[in-house]
Amino acid sequence: MNNHSVALDEQDPTTLLLSAKTPSGLEQATQDLSSWVSQLCGKGPAPCSLPEFAAALRDRRPLCIERRAIRVESWLDAESALREKNRYATASALEDPKVIVSLPGQGTVRPGVLARLFATAPGWAEHLVRLGALAKEISGFDHLAWLGDAHADPDTVLKDNAKTQLTIFCVGVSLARWLIDLGLVPNGYVGHSLGEWIAATLASVLSERDAVLAVHHRGRLMQSTGPGAALIVRATAEVLSPKLPPDVTLACVNAPNLCLVSGRPEAVARCAEQLSAERIVTRPAPIHVAVHSPIMDAVVEPFLRELAKITFSPPQAPILSTVTGQWMPADLATDRTYWARQLRATVRFDAAAETVLKEQRLVLLEVGVGSALTSLVGMRIKDRANHRTFALFGRDEPPPEGYPASRPFHTLGELWSSGVGIDPVRPLGQLEVTRVVPELPTPPTEM
Repeated sequence: MNNHSVALDEQDPTTLLLSAKTPSGLEQATQDLSSWVSQLCGKGPAPCSLPEFAAALRDRRPLCIERRAIRVESWLDAESALREKNRYATASALEDPKVIVSLPGQGTVRPGVLARLFATAPGWAEHLVRLGALAKEISGFDHLAWLGDAHADPDTVLKDNAKTQLTIFCVGVSLARWLIDLGLVPNGYVGHSLGEWIAATLASVLSERDAVLAVHHRGRLMQSTGPGAALIVRATAEVLSPKLPPDVTLACVNAPNLCLVSGRPEAVARCAEQLSAERIVTRPAPIHVAVHSPIMDAVVEPFLRELAKITFSPPQAPILSTVTGQWMPADLATDRTYWARQLRATVRFDAAAETVLKEQRLVLLEVGVGSALTSLVGMRIKDRANHRTFALFGRDEPPPEGYPASRPFHTLGELWSSGVGIDPVRPLGQLEVTRVVPELPTPPTEM
């Protein structure tokens, strides 16, 4: 092998981007590229790296409306992937879509779930390490070590609201920063409960240090209220509210027929029995404090005193409030009283979803672990051609060994195919092409 050739099995992940004017043209382009790669692999070592080839494929062809992205790991993997339709991310690109980033306040964050991505996405890891260091300095707990250790005790974090909130905050902000580095330009943010604090940070209402301080105190004070529980209920707020006992509160209205109630554990357990007797479907939520209930009233004023020590600035991007269900004016975004009472107020995510779906061409991207918000918005979508939802890590539960590193990159390909301005080739770093990339196959006439 000469110094300029690359072994066909060398692992060097990237994304192959194809586009055409028509669906049939896209199929032809895919077949032509598949034949071309097979011929190249049949000749021995490749004359250039896979990322160099992907960059040439991106840059040498016009960008058209019918698009396809395929995540590949090596030249040999590319040969296989081009023939495996289940690996394609294919869509008709929307014209200038509005991109709204949704940010969960809970999720399936657990030890080791992101470990493989940490090793293969240095841009994300850099943001997470910075935030993790801030969180450790302020809270005294090493959130990063817990995230990276697949054998760590999940309950160390998941049953401590203060640790849970800071961990989710660090993951959400770092993932969003990474996507912005890759070219994503969000047109707005919507966050569920804690997720609204992530949104405020990304919109520059708070510095990262002030945000970590606020989230630490928010979680600490909520934890100080004592044990609580929450119940997911399949019913409308109108049907459910009259059935709730005085010691159980409507905490969240998440979709037209999906709510969350909270209170002390024994009260929530009795409520579950009563609702079950009326054939209303419920299931416990993995929450251990009485979120968004009168029990939180005791910590609103102490939290407001903590917020008096930090700086709030007008948002540099729109934030959709899940308290009002409307876009926040600047005076609300900088109102400490709003942020102090936000941990007590009912979360009206359904109203926020209704507001965001008024956009004509929308791409809603859930940035965090899990796909709960994607599912909630999906319940409301009627125009699936122009309203598209994606979860960065897909809609499946993470496998025991954690998400495969390729999972978020597949979503980047889906976003690119839908017309979002993000570059799924660039995650490997700015490429300097040092070898000659062979002539690509001639585009089909329907390009």
